[in-house]
Amino acid sequence: MNVTIHRDLGTPDSPHQAARDAAALGEQAEQALLGHTDFHHRADTLAAHAGDEDETQLLVLLHDATAPLGFLHVFLPRRENLSTVHVEARLRPGRDPRPLLDALWPPFLDLCRQERRTALTWWEHTRQDHPTLVPATGTGAVERTPLTDWLQSRGFVLDQVEVSSTLRLPVVVGEGDVDEHYRVVTWQGSTPEHLVEGMTRLRARMSTDAPTGNRESDEAVWDAARVRREEELATAALRDLLWAVALNTAGEPVGYTLIECPAGQPETAYQLDTLVRAEDRGHGLGLALKQANLSQLQGRYPAVRRLHTWNAGENRWMLGINRTLGFTPTSAVGAWQRNRE
Repeated sequence: MNVTIHRDLGTPDSPHQAARDAAALGEQAEQALLGHTDFHHRADTLAAHAGDEDETQLLVLLHDATAPLGFLHVFLPRRENLSTVHVEARLRPGRDPRPLLDALWPPFLDLCRQERRTALTWWEHTRQDHPTLVPATGTGAVERTPLTDWLQSRGFVLDQVEVSSTLRLPVVVGEGDVDEHYRVVTWQGSTPEHLVEGMTRLRARMSTDAPTGNRESDEAVWDAARVRREEELATAALRDLLWAVALNTAGEPVGYTLIECPAGQPETAYQLDTLVRAEDRGHGLGLALKQANLSQLQGRYPAVRRLHTWNAGENRWMLGINRTLGFTPTSAVGAWQRNRE
């Protein structure tokens, strides 16, 4: 078996073979694990994100003489959290994961040393048939598998569990009862220029307000240039952004929610960030924002049949809103933490 590290993954129009191999293997692995391929990364998406100057993404690919056997998808923040690395694994179905991970582990550790990353977070998706492993937060659980056994043998601790939930579409969407001091606006794609500054403040708040278990996290550095870079990256990755934003009487953004629609998966969309500033909570904005964006999604993309979202198990407020909208839990994601010596 041979391990190669790929930083250059080509372009969305012409992905590198490593991106193509990882996309194909990732699709097989997720079909075997979850029974669908809604979460897999296409080759063009991998290529687009490899050049992200705010968070570099690369692949650590394991292969034998004939085919790829597995890979690590590595995320390296470049603006904040500079001691942190995030990683996901995709391995060939039917193979014992432990020898494959044993082969990938030393090159990955070398990469962490080169990048001076000491806080390792490994994200691992599991089914919810028999969840028995409880995280340090005490909320939620994931299934014990050979891969989770391997993680524990390498010193990883299950820090937090995110609930993966799905809303089946179409649905009838109600109208949120919003306090008279607020209004909700929606748009597709680029943020209107007069709202960019306010949105930078909200995006920075999202990085510290969202529950992250016991993992340390810096406040994200957001400015107008980063907002525009994110929009350009989404365009390059063929992903449309749908926004709903709450404004106060001064026209200042105080809350937002974001849905991402991938061009290559017409029946799938992803409910990503949702945030309401702490000082503006208690006015029905969280539900109203999601209802407004769900209406926008169904109007612009009537072919979408599944809207997926992820929430920390301890985020009962957001999980409650999702249940009100009709989301049901479908799987779980464990955040496994290890501090490198």
